[in-house]
Amino acid sequence: MKRLLPVFLLFALLLPSAGFYQAQQKAAKVNGDSTLYRDDFGIPHVFAVRLEDAAYAIGYAQAEDRLEELLKNYRRANGTMSEVFGDKHYRDDLIQRMWRHAEISREKYHQVSPRMRAAIESYQQGIKRFMREHPEQVPAWAQEIYPWDVVALSRYIIFGWPLGEAAGDLQRGGIQPDPAAYRGSNQMLISASRTTLGAPVAIIDPHLSWYDEFRFYQVRIYAGDFNVAGVCILGVPFPSLGHSRYCSVAMTTGGPDTSDVYEEELNPENPRQYKYDGNWRDMVVHKQKIGVKTDKGFDVKEVEIEYTHHGPVVAHKNGKAYAFAVPYAEEIGLTDQVYEMMMARNLEEMKKALSRLQLMQQNVMVATVQGDIYYVRNGRVPIRPKGVDANKPIPGNTSATEWQGIHPLSDLVQITNPAAGYMHNCNVSPFAMIKDAPKELLPETYAERPYLYNASRTAPRHQRGEMATQMMDEATKVDLPKAIDLAFYPGVYHAERWQTRIKQAWEASRFGNPERMGGASGGAYFPKDAAEVYTQIQQWNRRSEADSVGALAFYAFKKNLNDLAKDVDPPANLKDEQILDALTKAAEWLKANFNSLTATYGTYFRVGRRGAERTFPVGGGSLNSVGMATPRAISFAQVGKEMVGHGGQTATQVIVMTNPPKSYAIIPLGQSDHKASKHFDDQAEKLFSKSKAAPSYFMDKAELMKHVTATKTFKRPAMAAAGLK
Repeated sequence: MKRLLPVFLLFALLLPSAGFYQAQQKAAKVNGDSTLYRDDFGIPHVFAVRLEDAAYAIGYAQAEDRLEELLKNYRRANGTMSEVFGDKHYRDDLIQRMWRHAEISREKYHQVSPRMRAAIESYQQGIKRFMREHPEQVPAWAQEIYPWDVVALSRYIIFGWPLGEAAGDLQRGGIQPDPAAYRGSNQMLISASRTTLGAPVAIIDPHLSWYDEFRFYQVRIYAGDFNVAGVCILGVPFPSLGHSRYCSVAMTTGGPDTSDVYEEELNPENPRQYKYDGNWRDMVVHKQKIGVKTDKGFDVKEVEIEYTHHGPVVAHKNGKAYAFAVPYAEEIGLTDQVYEMMMARNLEEMKKALSRLQLMQQNVMVATVQGDIYYVRNGRVPIRPKGVDANKPIPGNTSATEWQGIHPLSDLVQITNPAAGYMHNCNVSPFAMIKDAPKELLPETYAERPYLYNASRTAPRHQRGEMATQMMDEATKVDLPKAIDLAFYPGVYHAERWQTRIKQAWEASRFGNPERMGGASGGAYFPKDAAEVYTQIQQWNRRSEADSVGALAFYAFKKNLNDLAKDVDPPANLKDEQILDALTKAAEWLKANFNSLTATYGTYFRVGRRGAERTFPVGGGSLNSVGMATPRAISFAQVGKEMVGHGGQTATQVIVMTNPPKSYAIIPLGQSDHKASKHFDDQAEKLFSKSKAAPSYFMDKAELMKHVTATKTFKRPAMAAAGLK
């Protein structure tokens, strides 16, 4: 149980910072006014009296930085990418049409709260203003945008997770789904008792592609009592990952089982009828016309999408149809929930916002300025009848298998203020979040409803998660530099075991012991180059840092172990001869590729913008193929003679939950999509490459003003303002 705060301190926590709000009001003098400041990295800081006034400036800023990608995101959500960008987008367009994101968002837009409708509409007015002022930047394919596009985009972004869950059920039923994109993340919470900062520390670290729909947009917003720093999806006005004045919010992939596949028995005489409780029901068929740009011009593909009352039909096999059942299918409340989460002043208010259950299944972590740290395995989870196996297709021909409602938040796996004083979820099962996890995080606790836990003790453990548990358990007296190091931690789990095993092979050979005679090499000593690689590995600090010679030597060694390269621990069947051979080949590889035995890790592993002329050294990485996956996740691909990052750490934030919080953040590339902009790849060069994060200057306007590089003021048009009240 956490220590009670003095009454006067609790009162102070709830009072606004008078000086800050006076500055806020001065920056935006009247309703309709807003001021946009850009800092050293081009990140917008928006000051306004009202939320919709801030939204107007945010819309303008997003369009100024990344207009084309913003418009693409709306096309992705509405399923119209292929009509502009060709057949490679057809399948994805078809999926979005299947779930009717555009239609449902338009039909239910009136259910969005008046406050959020006002903000959304003002936000899009800001986008349109930029397009009017800069027609030369508007692509020829630009479509008309509508307020419900924001709602459709929110649905599109979250649907990948429940669809992936349902696809797993389909696969377990013997039907192979299409492969899904990898989504992972890190998140960590450290209680005040383990820090020197007098407050909890939160680390937010989503791992996604650095391009396309998941390329986050940084923003800081001050609008009345809405004070937020974080990242949002381009095309949405407000952050969903980040922090407010009172709470931080982090998410990682993982969660309860939210979706199912129903196996429908088809009528042999009419394949668009399915049996239900002894009767044949007609499927509903929606016809869609999807435009596709071709080399010869334009084509229209007409498709018919079948639906049972469970959901859209996604597969047929042996006289059966398989329908996806997703509890988010008719939901449009995510925008309101995110707003309420960022307005929460304490943990109880945060739980109330989360209880709307509009977020996809995620591991959600929250820290508060009151000192709480909280985890919930979040999701909109159907209540299944007892005896129903939700891990494979469910018989759909009877009402006995129908969902019986939605589990409330209180049913979900969760824990508040664990005794260990920390927790993380780096895409691990709840029991692996803390060393010696308490019963709240054990699968046995949820034996009656295993789909709430949706994992087991036999779930595969991975190197990044194991390293995170070890480093968090060892982390005490955490100060700011240590917290930032944890966020960018490049340590290689169990590398010390490899160093020991390599040393054993070396010393057992006559190469490591010159007095030893005989052997297959006829008395020749070990090659000098390989001996140097051996020494580099033994002297290595087991961190894949950009300037590390030992890290690249170890990588070269591991990659030359062939089938054993991916092993995190030295396997029992590994022979000394294989180790010595890999050292020799590692030396040959280093010389062939770098003409040196002392090349650093960052010489080969780089960060840089796609299409840019330059790249920069970087540490860490998700090198699963050689058993070197560090907590700092970066996915690399070969580009010429370099391995260049294209995914992984996407929007890392370190937040000290003082009152008000102090935060530090980074995106891997840059804020602007304009190649001529100094913010095209400045974060890659000055921050990401160096494992640094920039201060957000949260609620510290005096400090912010020392770093302002551009200022723009807005007055929202009177007509728009009047229509939004």
